[in-house]
Amino acid sequence: MQLNKGLLLGAVLLCGTAFTANSQSLLGITDSIQKTTQPPPPLESTWKDTRLINEQTTKTASPGVMVFRVDHRFGNMGAASNGGIHTLYGFDVVTDIYLGFEFGILKNLQVAVGRSKSLELLDGSIKYRPLTQQSIGMPISLAIYGDAAITPELSSVFYSGGTDSTAALQGTRDRMTYTTELLIDRKFGDVGSLELIAGFNHRNYVLAVHNPSSGARDSNNIAYIGAAGRVRLSKHAALVFEYNYIMSAYRMNNTATPYYNVFSVGYEIETGGHVFEINLSNAAYLDINNIIPNSTDTWSKGGFKLGFCISRAFNI
Repeated sequence: MQLNKGLLLGAVLLCGTAFTANSQSLLGITDSIQKTTQPPPPLESTWKDTRLINEQTTKTASPGVMVFRVDHRFGNMGAASNGGIHTLYGFDVVTDIYLGFEFGILKNLQVAVGRSKSLELLDGSIKYRPLTQQSIGMPISLAIYGDAAITPELSSVFYSGGTDSTAALQGTRDRMTYTTELLIDRKFGDVGSLELIAGFNHRNYVLAVHNPSSGARDSNNIAYIGAAGRVRLSKHAALVFEYNYIMSAYRMNNTATPYYNVFSVGYEIETGGHVFEINLSNAAYLDINNIIPNSTDTWSKGGFKLGFCISRAFNI
């Protein structure tokens, strides 16, 4: 009888040990599953601002946040492009001023409105980022950007220079311009970030003019590609740059009205609630709807301009 009790006690102890071991093993598996299913740690922001110099970034305003933006561009600095000492190297001239408001609607979705001095352009835009780079997993960020703009210029100004009216739609539709961009970028650790841009610009009305060198006529549609980057200098400062290559037969080697691709460089500083940037660009305009079809200055002739941008985020 004592032997049977001893065997029974041993069996109970053995079962208890096995149950404890299995429980610990199951808990370990459960913890492992939970760790692997948790989202990867967030990546430090690829860009400090929703816009770099002239181009958009993949960054969007956070939900419930409004970004107020002021951009300013002076005149040409080089004497060969009507700059030099007599305009204080462009400081006496204002080629464009842009005021904009950006609103974070949902996570990774923003809408914006703005006003440019040049061509009196009023624009509204939307930007959505379906892919966001993660520290583990997703290697890139991707955003889609769309902008619609209208110019309320007087007809005597808007239609000035046209040789015929066959392309004119007459009315508000004439004055509409649209730009769509696909933005893909990646952050490379603490070194910096690189963005690739594919864009398409459409103007409802263009002047019926030709390139005297090739005979090519200006087109309503202009495709372009570009690249933008940010090189980190410190936690709050960086060098930034952009380049747009514009694909247009009318603009290539046009001896009557030379057109040029746009290259811009700048120095960016983040100071808490706002981002300040000073830049140089051969683009006279600040809205992409104006920049793509109308850039007629070149760096080689001193056609670069000093500009600055201030953006400030507010919780609303």
